[in-house]
Amino acid sequence: MTVLTNTSASSPPAVLPSQRDRDVAQRAADRELFAELQADGFEGPRFALLQDRFWRYGWTVLRSWMREGVIIERCREHQIYFPAPYTEVEEMKRRADVRDDIAIDCLGKAIPAFMHGEDSPLRDWNPDGGRNLTSFFLHFALWFYRDAYRGWATGHRRRMREILGPERRVYDAELEVWDVVPAPGPEEQTVLQETLSIILAEASMEERAICEAMRTGATQEEIAQRLGTTRKSVERRLSRVRGRAKKLAAAGVIVAPSVSSAVTR
Repeated sequence: MTVLTNTSASSPPAVLPSQRDRDVAQRAADRELFAELQADGFEGPRFALLQDRFWRYGWTVLRSWMREGVIIERCREHQIYFPAPYTEVEEMKRRADVRDDIAIDCLGKAIPAFMHGEDSPLRDWNPDGGRNLTSFFLHFALWFYRDAYRGWATGHRRRMREILGPERRVYDAELEVWDVVPAPGPEEQTVLQETLSIILAEASMEERAICEAMRTGATQEEIAQRLGTTRKSVERRLSRVRGRAKKLAAAGVIVAPSVSSAVTR
């Protein structure tokens, strides 16, 4: 009779490699790859595979950081500074198409600049340094992310200004950005207009654009199309404006009957 025994109990448990061990192994593999790239003159199949690796890594990490709302913080950790209002960070967190557009613009310019040419940063990678090849590339790519973000933000802000119409620009020191506020009306301005100006005094650029568009008779669906966003996003921003209006009314700053007329339609 055959006796079956359980040998697994006496087998040592599997030990998974730590993050440090994985990093060491990756740097060792990158050292070998880098030597092969040098021997190939930084061209050929291995070079093409590395370009694909940079694209996949950058695509995954940049879009993840934008979705989580930490991309600006990551840039600042690398001493890359640029103004980014919280409303635009929210757009990146919420909209996959915005994340895709910015990432494509960034990587489409960063990878050629990093890999090609006699003075390409790739050739300066130090195998004995603290970064593997992908981390080294991503640090370089963040400078191009700044430019890609600025390109997207320029178009986004232009759409806001088209809806706002005549404007007065002031510098928001907290957000480190020039912002747009409604121009003050004449003395004969109606109570409704005065009330709306008070309510929107501390509103974001997007909130003001939405309210101004509603004053012209636009529906939430039409506003969403103009801003390149969704009706849900429009309603969420309107909800913030209504909440601010209620607080002002409770404090006696504005007349309560005007609140509903000013920010709802």
